[in-house]
Amino acid sequence: MPSLQSTASGRRKGRGGRFDECWCVMDAEQESEHDAVRAAVRLLRDNGFRVCLSNPAFEVWLLAHFVKTSRSFADCNAVVKALNPKWKKRFRRDYDKSDGRAVAGLVPDAPKAIRNAKAVRDSHFAEQSDTCLCNSSTEVYRLVETLWPQKEA
Repeated sequence: MPSLQSTASGRRKGRGGRFDECWCVMDAEQESEHDAVRAAVRLLRDNGFRVCLSNPAFEVWLLAHFVKTSRSFADCNAVVKALNPKWKKRFRRDYDKSDGRAVAGLVPDAPKAIRNAKAVRDSHFAEQSDTCLCNSSTEVYRLVETLWPQKEA
C-alpha cells in the first residue's frame, strides 16, 4: 500500500491541488483481500477521502444500470458473465473494461442504477456497515449522486 499511503498523506497535507472532495472507488475483491481493503479504506478516510466500495467489483455498478440484484458473485468474472447478455443486447458486443464509449452510453440510465443500488443496499444489507460483507452491492451511487444530483420526479 505504499502508493496509496503516499497519495492519501499528500492529500492530507494539501499537495496535488485544491479539491472540494476526493473520492476513491474500490473493489472489495475476494474474501481473502478484505482485511487489506478495510485497511485501505481506513487510511483513505483518515486522510479525508470519501470511499465507495463495490463488492466484489465495479461491474456490479454497471449491472445495476440493467437490473436490481443482490445475487452473490465469486469475483469480477462472475459479475461480467451476468452483465454480458444485457451489455451485448444494448451495445451489440461483450463488455470490455477499456471501452469508455460504451460505459458513457449508460449515463441516461444512471438514475435507474442509483435506485437499484440503493434498493439492494437498503433491503438486503441495511444492518451491515461493512461493504466487504455485502456481496453483491455497490456504493458508487453515492459518488454519482454527488456529481450529478437529480431532482425526484
